[in-house]
Amino acid sequence: MNDTPQTPIPAVAIIGVGPRGLTVLERLVALAAKRFAGSSETALTIHLIDPYPPGAGIVWRTDQPESLLMNTTIAEQTVFPDSSCTFLGPDDVPTGPSMAEWYVADGGTEPLHSTFPSRSLYGRYLRDAYRRIRGHAPDFIEIVEHPTKAESVIDLPTMDLPQSAPEELRAAVPEQLVRCQNGTTIVASAVVLAVGHIPSAQPEERARLAAFAEQNGGLYLPQGLPAETPVAEVAPGERVIVRGMGLNYFDLQTLFTHERDGRYLPQPGGHLKYVPSGDEPRLALGSRRGIPYRSKPICQEHPRRDWPLRYFTKDNVALLAGLDNLDGERKAGARFNDQLWPLILADLRLAYYHTLSQVRPEAFADDPGQLREAIGEAVSRHLTRRTWQETHPQAAGDAGAAETTEETARQGRVTREAFAWSEIEEALVPDPADRMSLHTLLNPLEGELFTSREPGEPGSLHEWMLDFLRTDLHSSLAGPTGSPEKALFTVLWQSRLLLKDLIVAGHIDRVSIDMEILGWFEGFVSGICDGPPPQRIAELLALAEAGIVSFIGPDMRIEENPDALEAREANAAAVSGTAADVASGAKTPGPRPELFTVTSAQAAGEITGSVVIDAASPTNSVSRAADVLLYGMLERGQLTAARLTLDDGREKFLNGLALTPRPYRTIDVEGNVNPRRFALSIQLSSKQWGLAIAANPGTDAATLNDSHAVAEAILDLL
Repeated sequence: MNDTPQTPIPAVAIIGVGPRGLTVLERLVALAAKRFAGSSETALTIHLIDPYPPGAGIVWRTDQPESLLMNTTIAEQTVFPDSSCTFLGPDDVPTGPSMAEWYVADGGTEPLHSTFPSRSLYGRYLRDAYRRIRGHAPDFIEIVEHPTKAESVIDLPTMDLPQSAPEELRAAVPEQLVRCQNGTTIVASAVVLAVGHIPSAQPEERARLAAFAEQNGGLYLPQGLPAETPVAEVAPGERVIVRGMGLNYFDLQTLFTHERDGRYLPQPGGHLKYVPSGDEPRLALGSRRGIPYRSKPICQEHPRRDWPLRYFTKDNVALLAGLDNLDGERKAGARFNDQLWPLILADLRLAYYHTLSQVRPEAFADDPGQLREAIGEAVSRHLTRRTWQETHPQAAGDAGAAETTEETARQGRVTREAFAWSEIEEALVPDPADRMSLHTLLNPLEGELFTSREPGEPGSLHEWMLDFLRTDLHSSLAGPTGSPEKALFTVLWQSRLLLKDLIVAGHIDRVSIDMEILGWFEGFVSGICDGPPPQRIAELLALAEAGIVSFIGPDMRIEENPDALEAREANAAAVSGTAADVASGAKTPGPRPELFTVTSAQAAGEITGSVVIDAASPTNSVSRAADVLLYGMLERGQLTAARLTLDDGREKFLNGLALTPRPYRTIDVEGNVNPRRFALSIQLSSKQWGLAIAANPGTDAATLNDSHAVAEAILDLL
């Protein structure tokens, strides 16, 4: 009789199987197929834990309305590595198609680089990708679906092993027990957290509004995915106060109009006319800046294309870092404001004034080439004066280092641009309205005061917003080559992609990322690059002209409406009957009271409403996690929020988890690394930037590199 114990089959648990979890699965299957080739028995079990179908997950569910659109084109996403991915060997072949390849093979005919597909279409691509990965997995890889939530991950006690066991086995970190909501338990050799967007605890002000609505018969709908928001609870004709005018708002706008049988009729010049169904609520829109994100200049006449950056390039960043190239020995990271932003600004100016010279040459008093020369001079001076040695005098051994404080070294000095740039710009472009003003572009309502919000009144906020929307729509339809403002889109889009790569590679100072890139640049880029397709701006304009939408103004403030409370109490006292009478049908409850008032310091008067919807994107801060799994792991100290030491020595908690560099193993509250536990997706924000953006084909995407690194690390463990 053979008493030799059988080696247990290694198991991996992937918690969250949206696009990020799917790419980990793809890499695990592809790599394990080579490592375990020839095995006659199960060599690896992969457990997929997600209450929603693998691949699509909750965000890209295939049963959501077709009218909900992605914010990127068909050509801009993939879950499979391609020839651009540096981790593929010469004999490796792609294991599946990009979305564009899949769409064409399936008979799709819409233009790939100018069509914003439905969310459900992307979900179908992801579901097909999952079926492809599973179908091509060899028999010795077992894939098990668990359509449930993971509730906890428990670190199992170390097993007592004989002294004869190998030292590395006796010192190994124990396996983990994953407990699921449906009672399933899984013992896993490795766990990957790819949970994506998670519920967050409400900040005090939002929690107060929610409690007030619940107690007094109003309705408050918190931040969340629009497709999961119970918009059916909003009755036709109700006044809805919407906070946030980004992408979530435009999804809600779609659900309240397209999905309630409203019709948009095409008009000349790309405009629309809205024909109400009568089932729409009335929407009052506001946000911090008071305007929606500007629409993307992408349409069939102007498909998305890459813009070659002239000044913000890897070679120039390497010069600033004092390196021959960015593959050389890494030094302290660059400062964004002081070193990198001037390069981006130069590219923005070049694109803006080049386009202006093409569409409105009469805007220039003299040869616009003089501006190009001034921009080139500014960059030349910048590259010679803002070197790594100058901005890091202590580390570089500068003679004056002893007299330079660490704070001064971190901040750097204010960069001097081309000599007399402002004078040159003013002389060549006499009309201030023609000059590039990024501040005005981002905050066009700053300094504006309105005595009225009413339609048709000269100088009212409503009329100002109509002009703003018409201008933005016209510029988007003109495209980056026909509008100087929209030419900035292509520069910022490419700049963001390069910044993402620099951050992943560790070439940017961590404090600069937090205080500068996240502090102001992220919002600036989002306002210009992350807007909706032009179609959605045309729809918003049509709704405003039809009286369905009104505008609140910037820095909106929501408060309880005392008049509505008094009226409600008086009405309740005058109406006979008990709550039981109402429940039995003897009395019919009336419409919701307009419990809320909203104001703006820049517009006179107030707007009242019975419903408040928070359409702003959640912060996705792990410290505010209301998700059972992450909250529990944070409470037990298995996970902790990342910390950053600021220039003055203070520590700051970041939104993302504390993780090692790639492959992003988790770190507990005591600072210990768990070699068997990995985290990807939104919770990676302490290490990366722009995590909501899908992997782009042909770009050696960081997301795919992350998944490959995690899969390799897991298989090395096994």
